[in-house]
Amino acid sequence: MLYLDTNFYTALANGKNEAVYMLKGRHELCLPLPVIAELKYGFLKGSQKQNNERILQRFMAQPNVNISIPTIKTTDLYSELQLHCTKTGKVLSHNDLWIAALTKETKGILVTYDQDFTALKEVMPEMLIILGT
Repeated sequence: MLYLDTNFYTALANGKNEAVYMLKGRHELCLPLPVIAELKYGFLKGSQKQNNERILQRFMAQPNVNISIPTIKTTDLYSELQLHCTKTGKVLSHNDLWIAALTKETKGILVTYDQDFTALKEVMPEMLIILGT
């Protein structure tokens, strides 16, 4: 399953060719709950709230799009990822850690433009696709 980070979803919603191409042939997509929260926060701050909300709702309604919600197992993985970051001196936002933990829980692949996720390459080498800006 391909997990979409906030900035990847935004690139997709804006029609960025690289993001659109990345999803060609992908049958299972996932939006982690923290991504939805980050998007909705951005919508509230912006001037296109209703339009952005409509686009998001239409995207989430597709049969191949799943919503990933944290479980007790996710909390274990979150803690392990946070400890790894602490030991290596790397800082990730709490939402990024939740997104990574949700991805790791299902052995999915996270696609993002956020270079901060390189902090997790050592512990999630096959689970991260970090695209250029």
